[in-house]
Amino acid sequence: MRTAAVFTPLFLLSLAGIVAVIVNLVLEGPGGLIVTAVLLAVAAFLTGHQAIQSLRDLLSSPRETAGAIRRRWSRADLLVIRSYYIYVEGGVYKVDPFIYLELKEGDFVAIRHYPHTNTVISVEVQRE
Repeated sequence: MRTAAVFTPLFLLSLAGIVAVIVNLVLEGPGGLIVTAVLLAVAAFLTGHQAIQSLRDLLSSPRETAGAIRRRWSRADLLVIRSYYIYVEGGVYKVDPFIYLELKEGDFVAIRHYPHTNTVISVEVQRE
């Protein structure tokens, strides 16, 4: 999965940075590195959560959910990347932009998705 490939190395780099800063703090004392440690800890927390959820998805079997699309929307993630979402049966699912364009509110769909990130693998629209 692409998110695991992106966020896992970022998480590991953040952890390595935290270890390097802590070692430097212990050996040489606080020389302005406390702010760096805090920033690296925030980065590790944010990337770590996404990396762990993505890795859990790789170890899990995809699930299927069926229901009507109650809401669909898009938003900018990381200020530049637009992500697309649908709300089905009490869950929010991230869909590919090409799939998003084919879906309308009220459509009854069967979606196949990863269980921890709710990233959609495929959508089947149930037409009447």
